[in-house]
Amino acid sequence: MKKYRRMQQPYFRAKLIGGILVAIGLALLINPTSFFIKLAFASILIGVFMILLITEQSVPRKISDAQIEGNLLFVKKMTKGLHLAGNAIFLPKSSLLTEERVYIPAKKTIEGSLPYIDDDLVFSLQPDGEVLGISVPPAGLNLLKEVEPQGSFRDSNLHNVEEKLQTFVGMDILKSVTLKKGVNEWKLELEHQEPCCADDAVNPTCNQYPCAACSAVLTAITQASKVKIQILETMHTGNKTTFHLKIGGVA
Repeated sequence: MKKYRRMQQPYFRAKLIGGILVAIGLALLINPTSFFIKLAFASILIGVFMILLITEQSVPRKISDAQIEGNLLFVKKMTKGLHLAGNAIFLPKSSLLTEERVYIPAKKTIEGSLPYIDDDLVFSLQPDGEVLGISVPPAGLNLLKEVEPQGSFRDSNLHNVEEKLQTFVGMDILKSVTLKKGVNEWKLELEHQEPCCADDAVNPTCNQYPCAACSAVLTAITQASKVKIQILETMHTGNKTTFHLKIGGVA
């Protein structure tokens, strides 16, 4: 029974799926074609990414931080290799998802509704094999669990979540957090202790896969709102990162 409960834990299932993806990627290389090589490369990267990202709480902080930085590079390579141009959409926990996920679509403009996404889906594919997008765990999921181990963000809403987000300031993860509603969007401003590690002028990842601190805050807002959150635009000024968000209304 104890072994069965362990297998039901999200981190264990993620590691298992990661191992399967690595095996699939290696299998695709047996009969290499241009498309299979690209898909194998992405499958192996996502598999390694899921194995490393979902770690148990006992992993030392320095090792965990190094893994997160490596995962950001993995996702950057995946989005580039698969030509994914869309911005991240944070998906709330649902009957299909046991935890929040990040969906990165291939196109900037999504036509119609989002594809069927559950815990086991990583690649969203067209019948002809074209990649529609990928679904991966948020980089800050474990950090969020450390901030609020009881999951209290799910008990809040958009009207009071900004107050609870100050926990990130109290724990010295961020210097400041503000969330304000505009006319057609929401504005989230985060001030880091130092410049964001995902702020790369050549190929930034903030629009598609934010760093652990930003991702943890975005996931917390997703838990509070209980709806999809899409990143519209990201801006950096010194140590500050500003996200322009569409909360709800995502197809």
